[in-house]
Amino acid sequence: MNVDFKLQMLAGLSALLLAACTTPAATQTAQLADPQTGPNGEPLVCRDVKVTGTRFPQKICKTEEVWKEFDGMTNDNAKEQTDKFQRLNTGCSVAGNC
Repeated sequence: MNVDFKLQMLAGLSALLLAACTTPAATQTAQLADPQTGPNGEPLVCRDVKVTGTRFPQKICKTEEVWKEFDGMTNDNAKEQTDKFQRLNTGCSVAGNC
């Protein structure tokens, strides 16, 4: 391959890469025209949520009703896991206690 062909390929790939990087940002900006209201005009509540594997929180915005449902599911899961741990580590399930 000659040098001109390599440069043309590099320029083409660079252009594709730049186009791919800029397209989603423009789409997201258009979707979030009014970030303070939901799809039905309801006000949004934003929270910083911890993400496993990074020390940077992620900002998530939802309506108050959706946050209440999310909190309920989170609390139910935490209670279920605590109960499961206590059932498995007490009484006859622990070796030698029976």
